[in-house]
Amino acid sequence: MILTQLKQRLGRLLTCISSAPELPIGLPVLDLLLSVEGSLDERALYHLLQLTYGGGADILAARIGRLDQLCDLFLNLYGDGEVTILRAPARINILGEHIDYVSYLPTASLPFGSREHDMVMLCRASETKFVRGASTLSREYPPFHFDFGAERFKGGDGTCTEERWLGYLFASAPPAPGWDNYVKGSVLYAFLKHGERVRGGFDFVVDSSIPPGGGASSSSALIVLAGAAIRHLNHIPYTASELAQESSRAEWFVGTRGGAMDHLTICLARPDHALHISYDRGDAEAVPLPDGGFRWVTFFSHPADKGREVMLEYNERAAVSRIIIPALVEQWAQTDPEVYARWDRARSEQKSECGPSLDDLQQLLMNLPETLSLAQLEYELPEAFRQCSLAFPALVAGRLDRPLRIRNRALHHIGEVRRVASAVKLLRDRSRRRDEGEELTRALMRTIGELLDQSHESLGSLYDVCTPEVSELVETVADDPQVYGARLMGGGFGGNVLALTTQEHLSSLIQRVQSTYYGPRGRAAEAEGSVMVSTPGAGLSVLDPEAVWKQAVHCFNTNWWEADRYRQPICAMLDTFASNAEHSQIRPVVVAAGKGARAAASGLAVPKPLAEVSGIPAITRVLRSLKEAGVSTCPPIVIISPETEAQLREALSGEDVEFVTQPEARGTGDAVLCAFERMSSFGGRALVVWSTQPVIRSQTIRRCLRLAAMFGEYRMIVPTALVKQPYAPLRRDHRGQVCRSQETHLERAQTPRFGETNIGLFILDSRAMFEALQKLKERYWRADESRYDRPGNELGFPNELIPAFAELEYGVFASPIADWREQQGIKSRADVERCGQFIRELDG
Repeated sequence: MILTQLKQRLGRLLTCISSAPELPIGLPVLDLLLSVEGSLDERALYHLLQLTYGGGADILAARIGRLDQLCDLFLNLYGDGEVTILRAPARINILGEHIDYVSYLPTASLPFGSREHDMVMLCRASETKFVRGASTLSREYPPFHFDFGAERFKGGDGTCTEERWLGYLFASAPPAPGWDNYVKGSVLYAFLKHGERVRGGFDFVVDSSIPPGGGASSSSALIVLAGAAIRHLNHIPYTASELAQESSRAEWFVGTRGGAMDHLTICLARPDHALHISYDRGDAEAVPLPDGGFRWVTFFSHPADKGREVMLEYNERAAVSRIIIPALVEQWAQTDPEVYARWDRARSEQKSECGPSLDDLQQLLMNLPETLSLAQLEYELPEAFRQCSLAFPALVAGRLDRPLRIRNRALHHIGEVRRVASAVKLLRDRSRRRDEGEELTRALMRTIGELLDQSHESLGSLYDVCTPEVSELVETVADDPQVYGARLMGGGFGGNVLALTTQEHLSSLIQRVQSTYYGPRGRAAEAEGSVMVSTPGAGLSVLDPEAVWKQAVHCFNTNWWEADRYRQPICAMLDTFASNAEHSQIRPVVVAAGKGARAAASGLAVPKPLAEVSGIPAITRVLRSLKEAGVSTCPPIVIISPETEAQLREALSGEDVEFVTQPEARGTGDAVLCAFERMSSFGGRALVVWSTQPVIRSQTIRRCLRLAAMFGEYRMIVPTALVKQPYAPLRRDHRGQVCRSQETHLERAQTPRFGETNIGLFILDSRAMFEALQKLKERYWRADESRYDRPGNELGFPNELIPAFAELEYGVFASPIADWREQQGIKSRADVERCGQFIRELDG
């Protein structure tokens, strides 16, 4: 999106929302095209904001205001141009705190992403290896820049990235505190992994409604956004899970050695669900959360100090959990084999579920020492001490003789495992029962609230991460009988208190906490943004209207039988869509080969491509349509046959084309394959079109090119039309995905009364097309008989390619964007006049 255009659309959309506050909520994307006022891009923005944030006109207006402020800041700092909007939600963790870095137990957490609170980044690619950043909170977070290309390490190939990253961190001095470190860590990790694929940096501005230092992972949101930006803007593909894991390691740059819970939640969150994140299995499963008027609200106490002492506290717990307790447990194999055998058996049975194994594990953990110093560790378990020295050098240097609490940390871990497993079981059981009444749902949420209370007690007494001020805030909140449960959320030493309550009681609860807790401290919670009400929303996303149009086209294709209802707005959207990929290399291949025996038998005296339609040969009209559509980067290749070569060469003597001869009439697929030698070094897309399809309009070709740009991952793009008794019916599976195509004439297939057919125009990845055709020739060619072992002894196109590509994840993308008349080709003399009639109708 161009920045100034984005601002204009935001302004118009705000006016639209203000004048029509009753815009429908949850409007399906296809109906959105027909129902919402404003331009197509404004409708797309509306749909994106509605899906992301929910709510009515007031909520959407506030979000538009935030985006407009962000646009102004970007424009002032970096100027106009193409921009990308990225969004990352606040992380709200229901249960499973301080266990994402535990390595000796199968642990799990139950968080969700906040729909209402997030961090938004506006960014643009840079041609240099500079990153420039700024925030709407410029006083607290001043602008910065850095040159990651100046780093002394060389970019990698993706192998041993974590080992090389740790080596780089250990060899570097800790960075001075600053918000830029989160961006640097993310960018440097990506550069270390992907090397020169990271061709350039980026400029960005961020706006956040996530309180910093508040336990809702504002720092992790920034890490994830920076990681997404450096990959997205350099066209480096990634999955959400990969980005989450790599972002967690990138955050080690700031000095912490935490786990991946925050990053996984931010990347994978789903609306109306919590994530059951299993760290042992390395996966995340969505668990439905009941709405029913329940609300998750966080109250901010005070910022967690991210200075040296608190950093050491975090790392002490990480070292104990990740290195020291596992080493002590493994030591049982030599010192007490019976205990170790019981431990091994109980751990393998546990699998993060409730049951006797949890009781066994908790009992066995009582064998751990109450405390242990790093000096003792060096003497008793030197390898574990060496790992601590490498991973936590500041901790070893500063707290060598200080006793570290061991047993209590382990008891907190197993307690959180138990609480998460209990909550997940309750929620899963509820989702399986469809007759759950309101009272039963309230009872379930009361039970989950009790688990929150237990978690807070454990975080205070066993994990020692509560401050007196946090404890007072929890007591204030929990004293309310309509609060189901409350606990410290996040790393601790300050931050947020999470409470579970109901919608009807939310306002009175906030007022009471203001008067009892915030007021005596001279604070206004609402004004300072210390209260966050959250419902489960989506994870990391790119707020781009193109995503809405892709969704709309997907839905349009899946519901192809309703295409006539939605074709006009879909085509209007394609007419406004612009992409650089649309102008990438396209090589037309015009198939004009074949004997034309059926046409001659019908009384057509000239080859079909030369049949005059409204005074112009059919092939000339096709070539003109290609030119008008902008397909002019390479001269078209015209496939001809020996029987018609002389006539076609003479008729096209004034055209910029290249001729390739198909020696014998062996089908359209064989004809296209004849162009392989001429196109062997071509790496773009082939546009294959029949020379006998003069009704195809240039605007349909342009729309098809835009589909190819929008869905560039597909091997084959097929514009289709809905017709009675289709000659070449297309077949889709139950998901709406193309699975095969037929030619009723050659295959003697039954013609359906109504269906979807190609129009004789196809856009394909050139190399994939020829590779598939060559494999088909190897499979079906019978050299001794000089024929293909296929219907009619011919290799068809596209009927042979479609099932081959349909087996791939991104194989065939067919869309019914064409008018039904455009599928009319010339097969007999009568078709010539019919084509002329249709052209006049469409032009009129």
